[in-house]
Amino acid sequence: MKRHSKIQLSFYKGLGQTFLVLIAISSFFLGLLWIGLNYYESTTPNGALIHYVDQLEQKQYDAIYEESKKVYAQYNEKDTYIEYLKSFYGNLDLSKATFEKQNYTSTEFQYYDMIIDGSPIATIEIKKDADKNKWNARTLTKVHSYKIDSPTTDLQMVVNDNHIGSDRIVARDIPSVAYSNLKNQEDAPLVTQYFIDNLIGDPIIDVQNNEYILVKDAILDQYYAGPVIDTETLSEYEALIEKVATTYCMYITEDETFNNLRKLLYTKTEFYDAIRSFNNAYFSAHDSIEFKNMNVFDVVEIGEDGFIGSVSFDYIVYVGERSQTYSSTYQLTFLKVNGKWLLSNLAIAEAN
Repeated sequence: MKRHSKIQLSFYKGLGQTFLVLIAISSFFLGLLWIGLNYYESTTPNGALIHYVDQLEQKQYDAIYEESKKVYAQYNEKDTYIEYLKSFYGNLDLSKATFEKQNYTSTEFQYYDMIIDGSPIATIEIKKDADKNKWNARTLTKVHSYKIDSPTTDLQMVVNDNHIGSDRIVARDIPSVAYSNLKNQEDAPLVTQYFIDNLIGDPIIDVQNNEYILVKDAILDQYYAGPVIDTETLSEYEALIEKVATTYCMYITEDETFNNLRKLLYTKTEFYDAIRSFNNAYFSAHDSIEFKNMNVFDVVEIGEDGFIGSVSFDYIVYVGERSQTYSSTYQLTFLKVNGKWLLSNLAIAEAN
């Protein structure tokens, strides 16, 4: 009887040891599987997409922001970026998310539409970190991207407290965006172009080079950097801007002739063609006009042969004892032709 009990005890002891060994082996292989899954998630595009959605579902926004800085140029402030992700994905059922690869991909970047219930929700960009053989994902905000035209390749800027420099240069010695309406682009001042993208809201951009200033285009998501303008030259630019703006207004209301306006214009532009064919006979008859509250601002040089500036003013038209005030803001672009400054473009902008 005792011998039988010893055999049973030995059997159960061996069974327990075998069970523990099996648990240890299972844990080992589960660990390997977990490591393998993590490796898969980081080293394949599909895995990176799955990992990104998991983070969004678990609301790991801090981790998403920190990871976005590792391989991407992240110029958004942390709180702004996280609030955007919360508002964008907060009410979506991400468990239904599927992905459709887009054609505009490369060995470094791939783009996928995130689709939920048959509708495209967002575009996800994944980028490969070749050094670590790892793919990283981010949401393309489709909010703002900016170009910065600069006379130098050494422009140092801070965008939302994040430094940018020559690493954001996308082109050198190209015609400035400000002169895109010239019929012959060889006439345009040449610039170095910087590019910043995936911004949420308008950025705060500061130039670190003391000898340069930065001005935003009144219409486009575009900035222009130029040297600090001396007082005398700036006064000349301001006077010219006022003269051309008032002459243009007076032509529109038939208080000036096209011949006099034409003397101030560069003729080889789309703007010239448009103003030449403009019919100003529609404007109501009036007795007199007056300009008030003239303000010139955001003047910046573009190379040696170009500058741009804006002006706001009130244009008052009198008919007898009655008057009508037209508040206007223009952005004017000038090109030096044979030593003379001529208007190459005029755009109606929002009031400053």
